[in-house]
Amino acid sequence: MSNLNKKEIIILGGGISGLATAWYLHKAGISFKLIEKEEETGGVISSQKAKETVFDFGPNSLRDHDGFIRELAEEAGLKDDIIQISEAFKTRFIVRNRELQRLTPSVKTLATTEVLSVKAKVRMLAEPFIPKGETEDESVGAFLERRIGKEAVEYLVDPVFSGIYAGDIFKMSKYEILPKLAETENKFGSLVMGMFRSKREKSEIKPMILTFKKGIQQLTNAVTEKLSAHILNEEVINLKKIRSGFEVKTDAGTHQASTVITCLPAYTLCSIMSEFNPELSQTLGKIDYAPMLSTQVIFNKKDIEFPESGFGFLVPRKENIRLLGAIWKSSIFPELTSEGKLHYTLMAGGAHDRSILSSPVEKIEEAIVQEFSELMGISANPTVIKSKLWTKAIPQFQVGYGRIRNEITKSEQENQGLYVGGNYRWGVSVPDCVKGAKELVNDVLL
Repeated sequence: MSNLNKKEIIILGGGISGLATAWYLHKAGISFKLIEKEEETGGVISSQKAKETVFDFGPNSLRDHDGFIRELAEEAGLKDDIIQISEAFKTRFIVRNRELQRLTPSVKTLATTEVLSVKAKVRMLAEPFIPKGETEDESVGAFLERRIGKEAVEYLVDPVFSGIYAGDIFKMSKYEILPKLAETENKFGSLVMGMFRSKREKSEIKPMILTFKKGIQQLTNAVTEKLSAHILNEEVINLKKIRSGFEVKTDAGTHQASTVITCLPAYTLCSIMSEFNPELSQTLGKIDYAPMLSTQVIFNKKDIEFPESGFGFLVPRKENIRLLGAIWKSSIFPELTSEGKLHYTLMAGGAHDRSILSSPVEKIEEAIVQEFSELMGISANPTVIKSKLWTKAIPQFQVGYGRIRNEITKSEQENQGLYVGGNYRWGVSVPDCVKGAKELVNDVLL
């Protein structure tokens, strides 16, 4: 049994949210302990190396808008290990009628692409003349179907958000997923008119999409190594309020502190708070998580005649294909792939396909590799197929999620010294979690 100093802070959970929180406390000179049940930190950030090719089974790239990721990486000693994405990322593909259709970020491409019919393009142009909707929350699908039309939602919006959130756009909250667009409609009555009339925020930080020489996990490994003296490999069993603060019971003992910052997943926190705060426990239990299967495939370059380069492709659910999409890893980060090989990350599962939880992984692999090969025109067999199943991969920000946020905030206010963080609070991306951790630590230090 170990008893921590009452002034010490306890962090629960060693995913990127917990690690980033620990890092910022460490920088501020604040004493803390981080409790993580797994020997390997990082949560769903998972990288492996096989014959000079790096597999990322979780996030495949980091979109660093505000510079926090680069700052953290440099402080952790990874400045020289940062790899910037290639120009290929600007070209993406959407599947329509089982064929890949090119998309690039330009008005010309949107006008000429075969992803949308002429009728759908005309409907999108009518957006400024569509009446403003009500201000209450609604789904992303319903919101954008009103604004830009059904076909554009089916072939542009659905695949994009399925790729990012693995979610159902007709359940996802517009205020959670598209807060700026929702605000634009409320303020200007039109998304297009709002874009013209809104002042663009200027930033001195140049955005960058990046990874590391050993994959995304190199970041969490580096932070973990520097904080190793503060990390306890124990499983949290129970959290309760005591007179002097909080008591954390683990499978190895009991710890006390005046401040607890939890970055555990909602479904885990739900369990350990059931006695201490049953109301919040019930609220956390309502947060849905979508499963994901990440499948890495490698082909011999000489066996494939596919001259295109790009980020990859996404598949609209309307296409009735199990595959959600594919990232052309050797195209966007060629430094991470063995010479003479082509590496792709295939994605399956999500809110629309929870059967991946009950189907044998080998059967799913066979199905999605076949779909991928047909879409890419590949007749050769891959030399490597390796998968990782995440049973609870991505929290779903569904319509009405604001009520969940309010309950969490209320609980923090009623229990001074308790802070709740993590991707279901801050956003699903790694940069969201790092930024959220930095802001939380600033609040703690006030």
